[in-house]
Amino acid sequence: MNTTLFSQSENKIDSLNYAHMKIAVPEMCVAKSPYELLDCEDISVQWLYLTKEMLEAVSAQFYSQFEQQQNVVKKEKIRIGSFGSELNGYKFKTKNSGKIRYAIMVTGTVNNQPLLLNIGSENNIEKTSDLSEFLKTIIEIK
Repeated sequence: MNTTLFSQSENKIDSLNYAHMKIAVPEMCVAKSPYELLDCEDISVQWLYLTKEMLEAVSAQFYSQFEQQQNVVKKEKIRIGSFGSELNGYKFKTKNSGKIRYAIMVTGTVNNQPLLLNIGSENNIEKTSDLSEFLKTIIEIK
């Protein structure tokens, strides 16, 4: 008896959808979805689309939940520019299992799309020049 198995390969995502704008996935990076890059140039980034009504309530809830789940050792306000819009939120420094990581979580409206932007990095991001090449295409540190 011969059995033939077929497997379907995953469709590779070659572009991201950031606030209704198509952005190419950087070389050597893999998109988990059109809204998320994991471990790309030492960063992970994702964005969640919200409604205007959800923008304020969800962001406060998201920050609080993050702080409860992570060992936050430092939290500071941060402002980010993105395609002419300003996003506001926090930069967190966390320490888990002896490892230091940084997270930036900001909310705002870009290109008429309310969103929450979540960036994780092993490196401290203090100014635009600290950003990965990909992040420099969508944001700047104010």
